[in-house]
Amino acid sequence: MIVLRNSIYFFKSAIRERAFIFWFIAFPIILMVMLITIFSSMTRVERINFDIYLVKNESGEFSNMISEVLKKLSQGEEKIFNLKLMEKISSKKLLDDFKKLKTNLIVEIPEGFDTGVFSYITFKMLGMESTPPPVKIYTLKYNVPSESASMIVKNIFDRMNLEFVRKIRKVNEYSVKTEIVGSKAGFSYVDFIYPGIVIVSIFFAGLMGIGQELSWYKEGKILKRYQLTPLSTLQFFLSYFLARFYFFIIQILAITFVGKVIYKSTVNPLSFYFILYILLSMFVLSSLGFFVSSVSKNTNSASIIAQIIQFPLQFLGGIYFSVFDVPWIIRWIVIINPITYLAAGVRDALGIIPSPYPLYLTVLIPLLYTGVFLFIALRKYRVVEFS
Repeated sequence: MIVLRNSIYFFKSAIRERAFIFWFIAFPIILMVMLITIFSSMTRVERINFDIYLVKNESGEFSNMISEVLKKLSQGEEKIFNLKLMEKISSKKLLDDFKKLKTNLIVEIPEGFDTGVFSYITFKMLGMESTPPPVKIYTLKYNVPSESASMIVKNIFDRMNLEFVRKIRKVNEYSVKTEIVGSKAGFSYVDFIYPGIVIVSIFFAGLMGIGQELSWYKEGKILKRYQLTPLSTLQFFLSYFLARFYFFIIQILAITFVGKVIYKSTVNPLSFYFILYILLSMFVLSSLGFFVSSVSKNTNSASIIAQIIQFPLQFLGGIYFSVFDVPWIIRWIVIINPITYLAAGVRDALGIIPSPYPLYLTVLIPLLYTGVFLFIALRKYRVVEFS
């Protein structure tokens, strides 16, 4: 009962601080919104339309077939091309538009094209060598949209060559039966970042909140006053952690509201694995805060230590982006980082992205860190503060 009463006291004391509320609740949400706004568009697949000029110097059956195909591919919401038919235009005007990037591709059907196609097919049927009539395709070198449009048009023409042959003789096609045995949804940065932001909010509250606040208790000799109370060392730490547990729940609920309601994350926050890793994150990162406060002489030193370890643990823990293929010169930081295993484990368990580590390691290694941090923190507090 005494642990519960003290935990409520510690919780009320924390939420009275506006800076505490901003940095440990509002800031993670702001960070989440910024990251989703910036990076979600980079992983979104959008339909691309290519601007094409069709210069038609012939009006026979085969040239009209090319024109109709390109027109059909330029209609509807799923169109590939934005086609402009250019029947009477100077070569200089075409080149000027091309250089000004008003179009990605120029397709020119020369005069005599239909006659050439008919002759080519006839000679092929007789087993005689013949050169196919040219269709001129103008592209911009080193221009990705232009070269991509060129590849698409060439594939269309390869298919149309078969249609030209069909006009004269029967052609047998082999049918290929396909069966879809599985599917994989596209990558969602919202789903990727949501559990990461939950972990990083706990990280901030554990490292910066617990570490610096307990150091302030030490510096102000507040901990020594607990000697006059019936509260033991273990009860003190349990009360303090329970107060932080209340705060962690508020953090998670706020971030979950933004992720699920506003950004429509598909991650299930009630999943057993999600809850498991979040509880594990609370224990690990709270114990890290206890550890930092125990080895700090005052609030300033705790702040310096927290700042030193915050950035490598945060950015090399796989919270914001994948760290599976980093150079070996910094890979050792990734390997010894407890956040690496928490982030990789929860995302693998939720089916967001595979973990490069066995799942049992993503639980055992953070537990090992928790034991080490708490052992050192409790020992130092018992020897120094409560002696």
